Amino acid sequence: MKLINKQAANITLAAESNTVYLPKTDAQIRALTIHNPTAEPIDLTIEVSGKSMIKKTITAGATEVISSLFNQQLVKDEPLTMTGEGANVLITVVEITE
Repeated sequence: MKLINKQAANITLAAESNTVYLPKTDAQIRALTIHNPTAEPIDLTIEVSGKSMIKKTITAGATEVISSLFNQQLVKDEPLTMTGEGANVLITVVEITE
C-alpha cells in the first residue's frame, strides 16, 4: 500500500453545488479549511456522496478549520461537494494506492 499526500483543492465556491474533490482511488481527508473573504455570512453545506455532513454559517472575514471531517474516508469516485458561494476552500488528502 502506498500513501500519497496531496492538496486536493484550493478553490472559491460558485453559486451552485461544487464538486470539490472526486478521488480516483480511496482517500482520506487530512485537512479542510474554509475562509469567508466577503462582508456577509456564508451558509456552507458539505456533502460526501450526497450525504449531508456539515451545515454551518461562516461569518464574514472568518477562517474555520473543519476538524469534524479530519480522517473522513472517501471511496473511489465518491464526490465531496460543497455549496457556499464565495467561500475559499483548501483541502489536503492522502490517497491510498496499491
